[in-house]
Amino acid sequence: MKKILFQIRVFVIVSLMFSKLAIAQTDTASTNLYDLSLQELMNITVVSASKSNQSQSDAPNIISAYNSEYLLKYSFTNLNELLYTMPGFSPSQDYERKTLGFRGMFEGWNNNHQLMLVDGVPFNDNSYGTAYTWEISPLFFSKSVEIIRGPGGALYGTNAMNGVISLNSFNNSDIEGNGVIRITGGTNKTSMFDVLTGVENDNCGMVLAFSQFSTAGNEYETYDGSGRTDEDGKLLKFKTNDNRSNSYIFTKVYGKGKYEGLSLQFHNQDWNYGTGHGWLFNAPDQPENMNEFRRIIVLKYAPIREDKVFSYELTSRYQNHGFNWNMRFYPDGAFGGYYPYGVSEYLKTNTEDVFIRAQGKLSKNNHQLLFGAEGTKFIYNGDEIHYANIDMNTWSDPDSVTRFYQLNPWFEYIKDKPVNNMAGFIQYISPKFFEKLQITASGRFDNLAFKYDDLVSTNDKSKSFSMLTPRIALVYNATKKITLKGIYSKAFRTPSPTELFGVNTYTLASNLQELKPEIVTNIDIAVDWKINEKINFKTNVFKLDFENQIAYSVANANLSTNIYTLNTAGIELELQYAFNHFSGFANYTFCKRLSEEISDTTIKVSNNKITWAPSSTANVGIVYNHKKFYTLIVAHYQGKALRRTSDIYDGMENYRDKNGVKAWLSGDLKFAYHISPKIETSILIKNISNGENYLIKNFAYPFDYKMDDRQILIELIFKI
Repeated sequence: MKKILFQIRVFVIVSLMFSKLAIAQTDTASTNLYDLSLQELMNITVVSASKSNQSQSDAPNIISAYNSEYLLKYSFTNLNELLYTMPGFSPSQDYERKTLGFRGMFEGWNNNHQLMLVDGVPFNDNSYGTAYTWEISPLFFSKSVEIIRGPGGALYGTNAMNGVISLNSFNNSDIEGNGVIRITGGTNKTSMFDVLTGVENDNCGMVLAFSQFSTAGNEYETYDGSGRTDEDGKLLKFKTNDNRSNSYIFTKVYGKGKYEGLSLQFHNQDWNYGTGHGWLFNAPDQPENMNEFRRIIVLKYAPIREDKVFSYELTSRYQNHGFNWNMRFYPDGAFGGYYPYGVSEYLKTNTEDVFIRAQGKLSKNNHQLLFGAEGTKFIYNGDEIHYANIDMNTWSDPDSVTRFYQLNPWFEYIKDKPVNNMAGFIQYISPKFFEKLQITASGRFDNLAFKYDDLVSTNDKSKSFSMLTPRIALVYNATKKITLKGIYSKAFRTPSPTELFGVNTYTLASNLQELKPEIVTNIDIAVDWKINEKINFKTNVFKLDFENQIAYSVANANLSTNIYTLNTAGIELELQYAFNHFSGFANYTFCKRLSEEISDTTIKVSNNKITWAPSSTANVGIVYNHKKFYTLIVAHYQGKALRRTSDIYDGMENYRDKNGVKAWLSGDLKFAYHISPKIETSILIKNISNGENYLIKNFAYPFDYKMDDRQILIELIFKI
């Protein structure tokens, strides 16, 4: 805590110094959402769909965009809060992690199948492949957010299966005045502190942002998976461990004038967290310490050449992900005394990767050709510290006395052996034929290759994964108000390093020889109807085939496994409106399972039924704005989530509903007042009815995940 407070003090002092030293400071106020018409909001340009500026209706994807004023108004501090209000997405959880259900699919802890971009550069974690969408990645430095629903592999490669999330950062000219400070505090010992500021002159500019968050989290009494009982043979309850905190420092330096297009970014991300029900659903009987960090540096040169036939971009990114884990997997006497002193492991290590991209674009007579190449090198050079109280190198029987073993490397298969991915992509965008029809055709080829140690024979072996991912999109402007879209797209995800190379540990059970890449094939048929300047209606019918989903199996100590292939169809309906003092949104998603193929022997087939996720969700947002005051309510409905027959066991009804998790409705309420043009205060009440809402836990455990009780937050926003 002292370290965080010190970072805050230093950052505020530096921020104010830069603000006072600003030369030729731009005093242009940022666009206020309250003053925008609905039509202007819908026409916020997007880049991520085709790497070109386009309106949302013309983009060759199902895409939505939100500016910073929208995010502040709804008090969305992280991506999950925003995505949970959108069609297609739904709240879910696995272990301690809040995950992203998508179009009737359960999402596991290991990956959310989203690709995150920051200013067009991939930002997923290099060890798990995950996009960090919860509070450890704040939105405070983002001028706008673009959300693509559906595959983005034709341009971006691995991880872009269920969508692409693009954060576009501020320049100083986008910031009103000298910056913004936001202070939030509330129940559950929750506190947030954000600062955004910048400076600019004729040759360069700088933006600085700092975000800090801490909370006692969602801690409550619940069963775990250990089977521990009291004297009467009844299962014991334990308190979940959800205390967590994080900090984020963002710095961007960018060129102007003759240096236009040159930028350098630094991201410093630290977070601590609890393990919820425990690493392996055994509530820990000893304290744990879970800390991670990321250090990311991005160098980019993309000169503006709007009047030129040829333009280009050169990008490089370095990422260092550090782990400092002190873990307690099993309590004393676990498994009938087999582990007399339980199981503990300590790991301090880091993984690195380097990403480079070179791309060019030819534009002439409304024809556009984009082409480029990318390369990523993943590097692991061993552990700083790695030991445990059982021998995880040989997995011999535990000792009868307490002792600790020095463990071999976490990723021993590839120690000092880089994993390389090479890719090439191309895209053609046609002019609008008859001023109505535009065709976008994209394709990308990726090849992931590596050498590894055969730990039995000690010989080098090699392995590779190759994938071609196409996209073809037709966008037809039937009238000035109605746009039709037809999109066929594919994406993939190669198994991550943690799924392939983990060994000598209880944290991972990797599957180097048998894992297959995940592949998704998606078809979208969409209509975008701007009924008038006050109402916009969208509908989208989709069909997706998701092959070889990788998740943790209970068949073999949480082994990373291709558990199943799912075929799903559904519809998404979306309405946005603005009437006088009122504005808001409403959406509804319905999914139907068409078929499935099960690869994991512990999972039973459930053809024609959505399981482990809701088949229907709905969201409504209503904002009332009057002079200096506004209030809003956001409601989320989640339909029943069914279990599989393989989840059910005798006596289960004593702990949770055998059929599944009941449907629930939750609402958040906000009251805000502008004390002055530069000061806003608000009160936010989450889960206003204090309902006991649950998210499903898959497999045969005696618990589901209870969502947060009512929470009250007070917020102050100062525009410096």
